[in-house]
Amino acid sequence: NVAFLNGRGHKISRIAAMTPSEREHLVRESASAQDPVEDMINKLKIAMLAFDESDFDHVTATFERVHGFRALVEQLFVPLLERIGLLWQTNAICPAHEHFVSNLIRQRLIGAASAIARPGTARDRTYILHLPENEIHELGLLYVNYILRSQGERTIYLGQSVPEQDLEQVAANRVGELVFISVITAQPVVSEVPAHLARLRNLLPDRRITLMIAGAQLAQLKPGHVPAGIRTYGSMKDLLKAVSAAA
Repeated sequence: NVAFLNGRGHKISRIAAMTPSEREHLVRESASAQDPVEDMINKLKIAMLAFDESDFDHVTATFERVHGFRALVEQLFVPLLERIGLLWQTNAICPAHEHFVSNLIRQRLIGAASAIARPGTARDRTYILHLPENEIHELGLLYVNYILRSQGERTIYLGQSVPEQDLEQVAANRVGELVFISVITAQPVVSEVPAHLARLRNLLPDRRITLMIAGAQLAQLKPGHVPAGIRTYGSMKDLLKAVSAAA
């Protein structure tokens, strides 16, 4: 709250002289006078600091009714998570704050995808979504799953930390075109990514199988490090664009 008010021109001496409730009141006034989306993001940060789930749900439900679920994720949740990441790195918040918000967003993504009726698509294609072993950051993958299902695609969501060998078993039990989608955030580390891609292609050599893998580390790979049949994307935005275009 102090940083927010100081960034909007209020002197530190004045802010310091206020009671906590006075500061919070001024934050709400200042937030409402600016961009409406910024206002919502700041309200969500206040709800996070208070571990107030009902306030968080009220703000997000209000935004979703007006703008829709995709706007909620892309305009509110994404910038909120980016700011929470910065706050966490500078020790301004504790990990419990980040876990609180991440799990609320996770529930919303799962609920939104589950609410979509299973497709009666004529396409003989299945998307299989998974994270590499020891990778647990799944919010982006959950959103990809929602986008695919909203486009009428058939998906199988495997989630966090899936052993590479398990993917081979999944492929053996499915017919038709298969598209494996994965997101690398922390694991495997950059130096191990080429070997990871090679193992995946060896485990899934069938021409009916395509792999789509996103992650900042992939932007650093040389063309020779990416086996045929694997498409790499340097950001979630690039992956979402490709997924939308394939519908």
